[in-house]
Amino acid sequence: MVHHGEFLRSITKDDLLVYHIQRDWTRAALDPQEEAMLHFVVKLNDEPGKVEEKDTDALRDVGFDDKGVLDIVLVTSMFNFMNRLADGVGLKPDEKAVRARQRGEARAREMLSGEVSAAAKVV
Repeated sequence: MVHHGEFLRSITKDDLLVYHIQRDWTRAALDPQEEAMLHFVVKLNDEPGKVEEKDTDALRDVGFDDKGVLDIVLVTSMFNFMNRLADGVGLKPDEKAVRARQRGEARAREMLSGEVSAAAKVV
């Protein structure tokens, strides 16, 4: 997960988003399309045999077309494959990625503590 998180961080430049995605994606600030996509991805990952047409319909309801649905399935499948391959041969994340994750997590925790402090001042 270290490399996947750092990939997401490099694209979004959003430490807080990555922090929430890695821990509890339901706490992340997501738009309805992103939220629907992640509901689908979790089900595809955790219970692939239970994915039904209603699940892909939910993606279409928020604007994904057939190509978008296929992209979501392919990326989810690819990341699952890569995780299992890396785990199966005992690959460990390199130190550079681990340090980058630690820096990103520290920045996210700072942001979260700032939100808590700001909320406490309002009360």
